[in-house]
Amino acid sequence: MEWDRRTFLKTLLTWGVSQAGIEWFLREPKIQHYYQTLATPTPRKLALLVGINDYNNHFNLQGCVTDVERQQELLVHRFGFANGDILTLTGGQATREGIERAFTEHLIQQAKPGDVVLFHFSGYGNYVKGDPNQGSISPTQQRGLVPKDGILSTKNNPTTNDLLEETLLLLGRSLETDKLTMVLDTSYHYGGQELQGNLHGRTFPFEGQQPSPEEIDFQSQLKEQLKAKNIKIKPSQIPGTLLKAAQDQQVATEITGNGFSVGLFTYVLTQYLWQVTPNRKVIVASERTSEDMLPIRGKQQQPKVQPQDKQPLFTYYLLPTNSQGAEGIITEVEDKTTATIKLTGLPISVLQHYGLNSCLRIVDQQLSSPITVQLRSRDGLTGKVRLVQTSENQTETSPLKKGQLLQESLRLIPKTLGITVALDRNLQRIERVDATSAFSSMKMVSSVITAGEPGADCVLGRKQATLPPEDEDSSESETIGGYGLFLVGGVRVPNTFGQSGEAIKSAVERLQPALRKLLAVKWWRLTLNEGSSLLGLGASLENLDQDPSLVLQRQALRQISSKTSFSPSSETETLAHKPPSLTVSDLKDLPQLPQGSRLQYHLTNRSDRPIYYLILGVDASGQTIAYLPPYGKNQTQEKVSLSPGETRVVPASSRGLNWTVASNPGWEQIIIIGSQYPFEKTFETLGHLPGFKSDHGQILTLNDPLKVSQSILEDLDRVSAVSSDLVGTTTDSYVLDVSTWATLTFVYQVI
Repeated sequence: MEWDRRTFLKTLLTWGVSQAGIEWFLREPKIQHYYQTLATPTPRKLALLVGINDYNNHFNLQGCVTDVERQQELLVHRFGFANGDILTLTGGQATREGIERAFTEHLIQQAKPGDVVLFHFSGYGNYVKGDPNQGSISPTQQRGLVPKDGILSTKNNPTTNDLLEETLLLLGRSLETDKLTMVLDTSYHYGGQELQGNLHGRTFPFEGQQPSPEEIDFQSQLKEQLKAKNIKIKPSQIPGTLLKAAQDQQVATEITGNGFSVGLFTYVLTQYLWQVTPNRKVIVASERTSEDMLPIRGKQQQPKVQPQDKQPLFTYYLLPTNSQGAEGIITEVEDKTTATIKLTGLPISVLQHYGLNSCLRIVDQQLSSPITVQLRSRDGLTGKVRLVQTSENQTETSPLKKGQLLQESLRLIPKTLGITVALDRNLQRIERVDATSAFSSMKMVSSVITAGEPGADCVLGRKQATLPPEDEDSSESETIGGYGLFLVGGVRVPNTFGQSGEAIKSAVERLQPALRKLLAVKWWRLTLNEGSSLLGLGASLENLDQDPSLVLQRQALRQISSKTSFSPSSETETLAHKPPSLTVSDLKDLPQLPQGSRLQYHLTNRSDRPIYYLILGVDASGQTIAYLPPYGKNQTQEKVSLSPGETRVVPASSRGLNWTVASNPGWEQIIIIGSQYPFEKTFETLGHLPGFKSDHGQILTLNDPLKVSQSILEDLDRVSAVSSDLVGTTTDSYVLDVSTWATLTFVYQVI
């Protein structure tokens, strides 16, 4: 596709960039340069994707092949790669020699100047003892990627025959193009245990003894070839972008759910790129990935963008070839009414409990009328759908086609949702028996499993067994050795650990309020739909104690109606002002706010309908909090809802309310839920809380948020008004219509 000026500007307008925004966009020197590059057709897009699950021993992984599949689907259907230009190595071909040969033949020998190249690796990584006589980057330790044939049996501990990261970087420098992206969903640091909470780590637990002679010889050949071409060899650099799943001294993980296993980093990155429609710098994509991983892994796994000579404007050096985001794709058509799909763009918190009978729309401009398919069965990321017959589409000869994108229409969530607790493997057998017995009397606990099994929401264990020292919170006074809860990625749930010597049955009883909060937050996250919502809700977060004050912006990426053209006013300038100019050196792993900062949210209604709203959150101390707007019988509709085109500051300064960041370090997540209709059931439930007042906005601590969460789901379900012929009986599921609600989230670090 050739990007002429008309196509370029039309695409920006399609993505919702205003005319004023386009003028700024084209004045930026770096963007002007990239626009000129886009105007020249890219001859080719090449990819080499490597994923290794089976290492032929008990150190096998589970999600690496899925990573390759997700990247391939993204590249073909979102970024316009041809299937023939993507080479995948997932079996016996993914040896050290095989990977290096494939890189040479498929990428180096084919790529020309200006081509786009992607290399992806998912598998084990580890450190390899360096040889100072070989002039390696580090004379004592090198980073290695463990290939299919890389684990070697020895008399003592296993060792490895690695593809060195240094070799990979030399291969990258051998390319004629500088539009190279390398994605490494692996890690080198071993944290002392296979499991990180309930997630499997991707660091091989033993160090490689030394690089193989063949690897050293291959490196020498590459260096000689680069020298002959007068290409400078810069340690730890490639002429492009290197995206890593974890920082140094951190462990990359893979997450296992009901029927699927996938690298956490790869899933979150590809899910974001499947849904996002505006242009996104690579550093913005990295930051969003960090934010989405934080509620799972805390600060224990943060993606890393390796600084290079030049940074791309867009992720993978490309704009999406299709401006429509998607939650799924048709992979096979069985007949005129049934097909197999892959779920690609759902948030990982939603995927685990995405219910049968959920509906998705086909994205196809050639169809004469909207076509909907319904999820009839699901196994992990793969589902079977059937065509929803209507009088309009019954005349279509074959509306289902392989490769069609799918956008979410109705989301079904089971009402009988509970919380699954994993028991840490370090607990003794009698402890696990007593804990299981204690949990059996709790209706909110749906199952108790052993850590490492799929589907856990939290882990019960002892404080001393999970977190590395750098993540310890010195403000807490919990005694080492006491029982408490960890999030699924191994992060301690604040204020849940008891004293050493406590009986485990007593600990389980004590933890009931914390479990209820975790279940409530699970409900909140099941409503996240920034990518699929058709309700035009936007929000920005500002810190009143710093300059510039803007911290984050969020908005629903799709809109049901184009009748109302939103134009920024003085009140809505926070969502339309010039974006900050960021470089990789400026990038923080996560948005950071000092303890005690005063915050404000600017909520904007970009639709042609009123929007009712609630703001919920989990602070750094583990408390669940809420901002409740005025909702009394004496309040007018204009006060309790956002009018079309209106922006409202929350909390309003005139009310004397202050939304402040917690006074202890950690991280916080704020969830903003907007609805086309009032939250009647929710406010009825809130009316029973001590101190609740309906005649003005207020900030409350929700000591027991579970009932409130269920009331919110009931309100969102009530306004969907979906025919029972479509979803069958709804007594067991909440039915949420993406045209009637939007849930946005803000995640930041408290320092």
